[in-house]
Amino acid sequence: MTILLLFVVIGAKSQTISEKLGAVVSNFEITSATQPIELTNQIILKQNVTKHYDKDDDNEYAYYERYFLQFISKSKLIETKRSAIRKEVLLRSNLDFHLYDYFVTLFDEKGGVIHEFTCERKGGFTRDFYSDTVGYYAYSVELKGFPLILLDEVKRIDIQIID
Repeated sequence: MTILLLFVVIGAKSQTISEKLGAVVSNFEITSATQPIELTNQIILKQNVTKHYDKDDDNEYAYYERYFLQFISKSKLIETKRSAIRKEVLLRSNLDFHLYDYFVTLFDEKGGVIHEFTCERKGGFTRDFYSDTVGYYAYSVELKGFPLILLDEVKRIDIQIID
């Protein structure tokens, strides 16, 4: 009996705080303007949202879920001029571009574009956690506008800041 308990304890993997909160560890290759970004951690996290609307003495509530790709990198994402991104992308799609948003492209294993979209830079921040010489930057990118099952086909995600 004692031996069995020892194996169970040794085999148990401790969970991170993110995992305890329901996050799923992901393993995407992350680039910015095709330049590799060195990551220390990446997860996909679900956020439940409740919105209240008060219309003409009638209370309305909306409940939905949002999903975010969150990661910590050792370098900042690259800022790309809005005009350069528009010129490249307008040939393929009709996206709406706003300043200081993220432009995100999902690539498959062969380098083909699965989907591209823009999203606001809500909740993401860049900060040097330790010193002036070693930066760690945290980012949060909302995954929206496409079926999440496509993430099973994604090998690389390119994220640029629209400047």
